[in-house]
Amino acid sequence: MRVRNVLILLGIFTGASSCLLALIDLPTAMPIENVGMTTRVDTIGVQSIGYHFDKRSTNLKAWHGHWIWADETISAPAVMFRKTITINDNVQDAKVWVTADTKYLLYINGKLVARGPADIGRDYSGGTTERWFYDYRNLTPNLKKGVNVISAVVFKQWPIKFTVSHGEPGFLFEAEYTDTKGFVGRLFSDDTWKALPAKQFLDDKNCDLNFEPIGWRLAEFDDTNWAQCKTVKNIWEPLLPSEIPPLMEVKYNPKKIEGLPLNGVFEKDGNFKVIFDRVLSGYPIISVEGGSGATISIQAHHTYSFKLRGGHETIELPYMDEIAPAYTVQLKHVDKPLKIESAGAIFTSQPVEYIGEFSCSDPLLNQIWNVSRWTVQINLQTHHLDSPNHQEPISDPGDYLIESMVNYYAFALPWLARQDIRKFAWLLKNENYHNFHTSYSLGWVQMLMDYYDYTGDESLVIEMAPYVHELLDTYTSWRGANELISEAPNYMFMDWVDIDGFNCHHPPAVIGQGYLTALYYHGLDMGSRIALMLGDNNRYEKYKKLRTEVAYSFNNELWVADKKIYRDGKPFKTSIKPGKWIPADKEIETFSPHVNLLAVLYDLAAKDEQSSIIDKVLAEKPLNTQPWFMHWVFQSIDHAGLFNKYGATQMRRWNIVPSTQSFHEMWNSGDLSHGWCSTPLVQMSQRILGVEPKTPGFKSMFIRPHVCDLIWAKGRVPTPQGNVEVSWKIQNQKILTEVTIPKDAEAELILPKMIQHITAGHYCFESAL
Repeated sequence: MRVRNVLILLGIFTGASSCLLALIDLPTAMPIENVGMTTRVDTIGVQSIGYHFDKRSTNLKAWHGHWIWADETISAPAVMFRKTITINDNVQDAKVWVTADTKYLLYINGKLVARGPADIGRDYSGGTTERWFYDYRNLTPNLKKGVNVISAVVFKQWPIKFTVSHGEPGFLFEAEYTDTKGFVGRLFSDDTWKALPAKQFLDDKNCDLNFEPIGWRLAEFDDTNWAQCKTVKNIWEPLLPSEIPPLMEVKYNPKKIEGLPLNGVFEKDGNFKVIFDRVLSGYPIISVEGGSGATISIQAHHTYSFKLRGGHETIELPYMDEIAPAYTVQLKHVDKPLKIESAGAIFTSQPVEYIGEFSCSDPLLNQIWNVSRWTVQINLQTHHLDSPNHQEPISDPGDYLIESMVNYYAFALPWLARQDIRKFAWLLKNENYHNFHTSYSLGWVQMLMDYYDYTGDESLVIEMAPYVHELLDTYTSWRGANELISEAPNYMFMDWVDIDGFNCHHPPAVIGQGYLTALYYHGLDMGSRIALMLGDNNRYEKYKKLRTEVAYSFNNELWVADKKIYRDGKPFKTSIKPGKWIPADKEIETFSPHVNLLAVLYDLAAKDEQSSIIDKVLAEKPLNTQPWFMHWVFQSIDHAGLFNKYGATQMRRWNIVPSTQSFHEMWNSGDLSHGWCSTPLVQMSQRILGVEPKTPGFKSMFIRPHVCDLIWAKGRVPTPQGNVEVSWKIQNQKILTEVTIPKDAEAELILPKMIQHITAGHYCFESAL
């Protein structure tokens, strides 16, 4: 939380106004400013144009700093730290590495410059990565000639449920700076730092500003009465650099504020609402004057309260929250005039740039593409979120694989996917390869291979190979007497749908064994790719044999010849006892879209049956899947050669909520910021434009446009080789196509009546439909 008093920061406000527009306009210089990161806010969204991240800067080879804390008896939820340093000449380069348990806010000379650390990683049920991250920041503009003060607030308690702690608080800091004369200086945390309990933080939901020392972040503050820090035992190994960019932050003004008096002054208790043009991931922020003793409660998804000390202050939630699309402010104990000078938010996400583009003859699809982009952007934080509403831990790679694909096609920013893939591998290992959402472990393998196909980064696949093989060995041990995955501990997560009275978030084995076996079968295929990359012929042959056995058993057990579709499973084939996450089997026979579409997608179904299966499944109205599983629906219909028939129609099922410019988590319910709803963007860029990798890293690619029921489409797909431009239109029963291929890349252009190999350059083609 940043608190700024008029005695400390004169000049932040240019003057109060009773005009509503002035109340909406935020004071300047509030968000964190990162070197090389220029943010832009407009009606399209928020982006950082031209930012380049180099992960090589993140690693600190040797730490001089020590983990520190205040007196062990201090029970305050947070501690403030200070250290002054004198620099003799102008600074030309300054690097900082910093971390804390649990969370920190770092200031230099009174200005907030960093917050973290990056998400450490834990499962929904509590298992962790057993690692700790530190953050790197370039803070060259923030250090100056003369006296400087480094200060921080470190929180022991944090209101976001799934935040990781090693059980003890600590703070670790190191800075290296070079001045204009070439002198290299170093500053690090040790027992010479000063500390004071941050008694203003009463708990993880309430702050009393009367207890905060005024001006404590500034160099001239007298910290004589602050205690010396103590070094503490390092329990945070292995300590690793976070290899993701710093989050971008930018002020985001509301479209209106409801409930404010005309002059912005409350003389008694009251409330108002700050409303934005869309759902946000951000920090609500309010600037006030007066109101000593009053309490301001800010409610976005969470609620946080501040007791005011009077004067001129700016208050901000200490944690990112979902604003969907408004937050409310409750004012209590107002017995002195309290003026609301401004209210808004600090928006935050990964520093994305809107490189990918798509438009077509259907305005609805264009809107869905743009909303999908925004929905994913707000979930790209220091880990992929399921949503800023829930902020679940790193337990949902089934969500993240969709979000990461949107990222590649819209932003071309692979760093977060890479870090989360590594984190989930460590988590799996520590949980003996049984994570909370069982099926999501196979989603993690898919996310890894999607990352490889997009980036061409073979090194990560090699690093992850042992984890993949151990995971597949675990699944293999869950094969039952019927040779299917009938001995899994549970069958979570299938989908948020009801099948025969069962909630298929965690279905019984009779419903779950078929879909999970299909995912396992595909996992063996991905494992075979990895084995071939590593020259592991024994593994390759093992997986080949297993795939043959599984395919035979899958068809023998689950194919229903007279219906020509697959059943989900057979009852009473498991020896696993029923429990909270695995209901007891019943004597039922069900035929979900999930098992049938996966059977088509992974070629468990015979080729000559695939189109018929798709037609039967999609004849169900409405299709019994939620938006999440539609990612596999689209892949299945494309695999069966039916995307032109069904693709656009299925995408039009997405309903945009006008007030939030987002989708519901489920078709008509759930939160309004869920990243898993965003697969239409992938389908439009990958299938309607037709751009997808033929070889990892897009050195070679397919361009295979699907016209569906559209008249024209055009767009841009960013790749590691450069941007691919595609434009096509239907005219006189022909498809006219323009393609631009980047340098050092080649493509196979596949049109209805033509296949053409092309290299770098711009091309125009005409083909009959």
